[in-house]
Amino acid sequence: MKYDVIVVGAGPAGSSAARLLAEQGVHVALLERTKMPRYKACGAGIVGRAMRVLPPDVKETVERECFTVELHMLDAGLHFTVTRHEPVVFMSMRDKLDRLLAVGAQKAGADLWEECNVLDVALGAGSVTVETNRGFLSASFVIAADGSTSSIAKKAGWRETRRLVPAIEWEVPVDKEIFEKFANSARFDFGPVPSGYAWVFPKGSHLSVGAATMKRGSVGLTGLLEKHLWSLGIPLNNGVVRHGALVSSRPRSDDLVKGRVLLAGDAAGLADPVTGEESISFAVVSGQAAARALVAGDFTETAVKEAYLKAIEEKILKELRPAMDLGKLLYGPAAIRNHLFRLKGQAVCEAVTDVIAGKKNYSELASKVPAYARRLLIPDFTRIFSRQDSG
Repeated sequence: MKYDVIVVGAGPAGSSAARLLAEQGVHVALLERTKMPRYKACGAGIVGRAMRVLPPDVKETVERECFTVELHMLDAGLHFTVTRHEPVVFMSMRDKLDRLLAVGAQKAGADLWEECNVLDVALGAGSVTVETNRGFLSASFVIAADGSTSSIAKKAGWRETRRLVPAIEWEVPVDKEIFEKFANSARFDFGPVPSGYAWVFPKGSHLSVGAATMKRGSVGLTGLLEKHLWSLGIPLNNGVVRHGALVSSRPRSDDLVKGRVLLAGDAAGLADPVTGEESISFAVVSGQAAARALVAGDFTETAVKEAYLKAIEEKILKELRPAMDLGKLLYGPAAIRNHLFRLKGQAVCEAVTDVIAGKKNYSELASKVPAYARRLLIPDFTRIFSRQDSG
């Protein structure tokens, strides 16, 4: 079957791209390898900046609104709270969220192919052929939005230049008394996980908990999270649903376009290196940017590539570069991080909250924090982080 565009992956990036293309009258297929709704390991805390780019009906999937964010530096005895008059984090579940977005694309006119697994991709002179378990499809362009382990990127010839790190996320049923202790805020804890953090998110009537580290390889996340939850008084029983994932702590360093294939979302490594958010906001923006580039470039390779890379630079990479500097500060040596937070912790928390709410950007914040750290903490700040990053 012939399409104008095939989008692989019905997450926020893929569904956003497919919806926008369909609304423009483009003949588009949205492929998802499993039957939806399907689970994805993700805290599914939708921050304010993501809500600004998602369709309004996404609020139908919200189970709880958190007006308060708590940050605990447990290894330093530091605790910070930020409260806003409007929700900072909207708590959802990714199976519900992704299903709604995919159906939205379908209603706009996209063909939704569920249980459609891509087996191979062949780049031709003027088209791309996609082999699936349901037959062969072809299109003028393919948007690969198939997550951090993107098979399309591998099949299309990309080398791995992202930094993939481990994360785990569990759904934990608890009794009413324990749930109420955590029901009103999004909680982030530094200290229990080396070069990372743990979180507790209240959903409708259960807790989503997890842990992520910026260190590659095995760090024993399961044992660390179990120990941390025990310290918080959160019991684990047979009803716990456990999942793991790899997330990107920095974007790909090579082009996000290869011939007639564009990478979007986690496949491109467009995750937030400060909050560790699995890039719902950046995923949506990149998916929409890919769709707009195809239309604006009139499906011509050179024009599409130029338009897409320009949009990614302006809308995402300009934010990710200073965010990566801040991420190195947060997930680098704990002594440096804790000293900074003793001095300016509340101000940093307030500023980061404004960023994730979509009211400020990382460029504004990063222009102050790294300079402050260099002046007050250690003279070779840049050298230490450069050495650490090379490992």
